[in-house]
Amino acid sequence: MKLLTLAARALFAAALFVAATAQAQDYPRDLVHIIVPYAAGGMTDVVARVIGQKLGERLGQPVVIDNKPGAATIIGAEFVANAKPDGYTLLAATNATLTINPWLYQNLRYEPAKSFIPIALVATAPSVIVVNPSVPAKTLVELIALARAKPGSLSFSSYGNGSTSHIAGELLRSRAGIDILHVPYKGSAPAKAATMAGEVSMTFEPAFTGAPQIRSDRLRALAVMDSKRISALPDVPTVGELGYPGMEMSAWVGFVAPAGTPSAVIKVLADAIRQIMANPDVQKQLLDNGAEPVGYYQDAFATYMREESARYGKVITDARIKIE
Repeated sequence: MKLLTLAARALFAAALFVAATAQAQDYPRDLVHIIVPYAAGGMTDVVARVIGQKLGERLGQPVVIDNKPGAATIIGAEFVANAKPDGYTLLAATNATLTINPWLYQNLRYEPAKSFIPIALVATAPSVIVVNPSVPAKTLVELIALARAKPGSLSFSSYGNGSTSHIAGELLRSRAGIDILHVPYKGSAPAKAATMAGEVSMTFEPAFTGAPQIRSDRLRALAVMDSKRISALPDVPTVGELGYPGMEMSAWVGFVAPAGTPSAVIKVLADAIRQIMANPDVQKQLLDNGAEPVGYYQDAFATYMREESARYGKVITDARIKIE
């Protein structure tokens, strides 16, 4: 009887494998939707459109970008988490969605590790520590010295409580042991404008949106919060070079599918994106838009998210960041 049960299980597993393989061979039969949980025009939207166009060409089916902004990306994320797991609805995910929100919101109706399957991480935009030109600090070392000499005199703007710019500020506060005032704004544009106007001393601006103001001297860049220098600002040193390794902070864009999507379909998508990312024209498009091309696929992407989530979780917990 036991042998019959084992044989039945083996046959069932084999049937599932054959069905999944057949589904992958037949995929896609229809258009694919990529849900962007932000409004059009931002980094996530731009990256999704660059990759989506090439993905449609490679898959032989249209890839449609659907913007579903709101609630700190939660609306778009929940939509995909509840979508049919067939490979036809994907999420252009960010670290806000997958490694920050779970630490900030008590009643999320999705769990990064359980609700989604990682496909590929394709682009990052490291935060740049920038100050108003009137701030008497030409380097990160001078900024930290100034903050230590006058505790509480320097302030930083963010896109709002729990945003990547807020966490970047808390990273600097913690690692450098300084007292700086957090001033939240409603979005990235007003936070950057407040720094340029001198309402606050500094902010933490992704190269994607900050490079034009840095090049025109409306903002002074002190350091890139990454492990290596970036193409958009090659003359700006990294935090590691200046003695603060481990203080990395980047916005990123990756693609995930609803949990339950067949592994064979995930592989089709990951392989297609891998080939797209090897295209020099795609890399140039991303670089021209201030995004750094990267390539973490499936398990490597999952590992990256777990490690980042643990790091950000400590910062959020230690700083007692809460969303009311």
